[in-house]
Amino acid sequence: MGQNNKGFSETGLRKMRNVLAQHVDSGKIPGLVALVSRNGETHVEALGTMRHDGGAPMRRDTIFRLAST
Repeated sequence: MGQNNKGFSETGLRKMRNVLAQHVDSGKIPGLVALVSRNGETHVEALGTMRHDGGAPMRRDTIFRLAST
């Protein structure tokens, strides 16, 4: 099935990246950072930029302002 010994499949990670990239490519969000973890293995995807008008690329250590209303 193309899995490594920790349980992530290359196919599954590729599908996840493609779905996330569609959200960025749609222009609704400038970029994103996503993290999945399983059995001690962590996978991070950083896509797009920090601002709608371009700016710096999104990085795995990008800091976000989050709030609940």
